[in-house]
Amino acid sequence: MTATRRPHGAGPDGALVCLACDRPREAGHYLCRSCWPALPGPARIRLCRRDRLALARLRQLVDQLHDGTPLNQIEITL
Repeated sequence: MTATRRPHGAGPDGALVCLACDRPREAGHYLCRSCWPALPGPARIRLCRRDRLALARLRQLVDQLHDGTPLNQIEITL
């Protein structure tokens, strides 16, 4: 029996879930409405930028979440 892979940020039913808490999130958002305000202001500003570094910033966010960094200590440097 093989495990089914699901995209990061998708629930078992394929619905979009928050990258931090697995609650439902909206399309085009990385986090749910409860988790987004917990990020430091500079991190939110950088994550909102839509440019060639957007995916690298998302990678920074995901890596820190996987490392167990609390939301209020997330740093996005790009």
